[in-house]
Amino acid sequence: MMSYRRPMQRNVCRQLGFTLIEVLVAMAIFASMSIAAYQVLNQVQRSNEASQERTARISELQRALVIMDSDFRQMATRRFRTNGQAPQRGSLIYKNYLLDSDGFGVMFTRLGWANPQERFPRGNVAKIGYRIKDKVLERVWWRYPDTTRADSGVSQPLLTDVTDWSLRFYTNKKWTDEWEKQAGLPQAVKVMVTLKDYGKISRTYLIAHETSKKDPEMVVPGVKNEN
Repeated sequence: MMSYRRPMQRNVCRQLGFTLIEVLVAMAIFASMSIAAYQVLNQVQRSNEASQERTARISELQRALVIMDSDFRQMATRRFRTNGQAPQRGSLIYKNYLLDSDGFGVMFTRLGWANPQERFPRGNVAKIGYRIKDKVLERVWWRYPDTTRADSGVSQPLLTDVTDWSLRFYTNKKWTDEWEKQAGLPQAVKVMVTLKDYGKISRTYLIAHETSKKDPEMVVPGVKNEN
């Protein structure tokens, strides 16, 4: 009897899915793409934050300049009292460590302080001061030009990261770094502020009261007379 033997067939198994190497390669590619996307997103976020910081800084600087413009352009010749003492000898005081400043400080009175319908028991003259505290330019103001020891004024931070702050005064056709006159005001004041990020910024203000009283056609070098 003849026996029939079926030829042996190899079982061919088809591979399904991915090999370990393919999975690792895919993970590496995905990780690289994720890192690249994160770096792009992080850079965009940092650029946005830097832009917001610059915008806030410029707004801070513009606000400070507007306030200083209003104060220095309306300086008054009225003398003032501090800590209940006798009136100051001059209507403008500028010296080192004034108002506990870390550098120069200044005090003066200004006109134009609004008092709508005279609702408050004061006139339109205010006492103003500027000083440097911990690299911050501060404005100090008082409700009245004559104050007692108990009235230390209201401090208002204006500019941060200030490395230097000083004034110059124009009188008798020349500029000076000191003001020691007991009466009157200079014809112009130059405010110089040095910032850590923007460097030195200067503004020159004609003192309207003194200019109109002495010489309406007075010209300060480098300054346009707007009176």
